[in-house]
Amino acid sequence: MVVITSSRYCRGKRMIEVAYHRVYNILRERILDHTMSAGEKIPPERELCDTFGVSRITVRHSLQMLQDQGLVERRPGKGTFVRKAWQKKMPILDMDYEKSLKKEAPNIVRQLLTWEQVLPPPEIMEELGLLKSEKCVLIERLDILDDEPLSYDKGYIPLNISTSIDDEIVRKVEFLHLWEQREGLAISYIQSSTEAVKADETDSERLYVEEGSPILLTTDTVYSAAGKALAVFITGYRGDRFKLVSTTHFHKE
Repeated sequence: MVVITSSRYCRGKRMIEVAYHRVYNILRERILDHTMSAGEKIPPERELCDTFGVSRITVRHSLQMLQDQGLVERRPGKGTFVRKAWQKKMPILDMDYEKSLKKEAPNIVRQLLTWEQVLPPPEIMEELGLLKSEKCVLIERLDILDDEPLSYDKGYIPLNISTSIDDEIVRKVEFLHLWEQREGLAISYIQSSTEAVKADETDSERLYVEEGSPILLTTDTVYSAAGKALAVFITGYRGDRFKLVSTTHFHKE
């Protein structure tokens, strides 16, 4: 089969390729020489179209190339920003996020997103031993460091052991200890599981990551000495800002 390609089409395609490479190279140079600083918002697509005299599809292609290179990040509903180069990832020490924050990020800001009574998902309801119509308290929080989100969590706590929770402790890094003291509980252990998942729409909006990009998801179930589940916390961590660090003690018999 003979394929006939229009020379006009080929020239047009080359012109488009030249255009988006030109826009990409200019923006890339401005980012690398710090003319555009880390965290700075890239001008809107329409403004870039006017500045470079190109179409919107060309601008979008250029921005996608910058994103593929890890130079910019798109934040849903906010725009495209020069990505910060995190030289040092924050370690989560022995799966203890609270201890890690106190040591590595004492200036953390914890923002309260949600605090309400809800019917939990079936798997949470079963884990906490709740009846089908029984509500629990849902707490959602966002941890921010250097004006960038680190992680966000969802906590499910039965109503009968959540009466002492107030605005004073819900934003504290040491929330679990304060809650335990106020409710007169005896937390014995926390069972954790961690997996890599793709960011969904909510993850994308809260963590400033592209939908579908990898994040770490940890589920922590808090237990009493009797083995009763007291609470479940689900935390999403930005994959580019954390690393897991653990110590294994080896004893010879």
